[in-house]
Amino acid sequence: MSQSAGRIQFPAGMSFTREYHAMLKIRNSRDFVGGVTMICVGSLFIWFGRELEVGNSFQMGPGYFPTMLSLLLMAIGALIVVQSLMVDAEAGDPETWNWKAYFLVILGPIGFGLALAGLGLAPTMLLLIVGVATASRYANWRHSILLGLFLAACSVLLFTKLLSLPVSAFGPWTPFIGELF
Repeated sequence: MSQSAGRIQFPAGMSFTREYHAMLKIRNSRDFVGGVTMICVGSLFIWFGRELEVGNSFQMGPGYFPTMLSLLLMAIGALIVVQSLMVDAEAGDPETWNWKAYFLVILGPIGFGLALAGLGLAPTMLLLIVGVATASRYANWRHSILLGLFLAACSVLLFTKLLSLPVSAFGPWTPFIGELF
């Protein structure tokens, strides 16, 4: 048995050529971009908090929790990237991007922050959930309203009653309801 130039000669006259063709394909580009974005955001938060003392598990510093969350975000992003490379996308026509969903999901928290002081927690939660649910093709408006009412009631109970946070259930823009509670 002799070996020369990538070929192995066997005594019986058989020869095997070693050829390795490894090709990396992105099979789900949306997951790939989302995972890379999560890794970049986690890296950015670690970079911003690099001056905070991390400490250890028993004596946590001010940078411990943000660093751990950033590392967790980066790990989840890496898993999503690996999955996007390994899992086949559905066969058929490629889906078009749902720009309405991107727009509403990004502007939802901004609208929540702007409307919370004026409307109060309950109406703001209801409007946010129903508004963002309209971005989905699968959401039913009746279910979205019921979900919004339920989560608004739970949020008011949790944040104003149980945790006693200084947020009102109904704000000055809703005086007719705010006076009832």
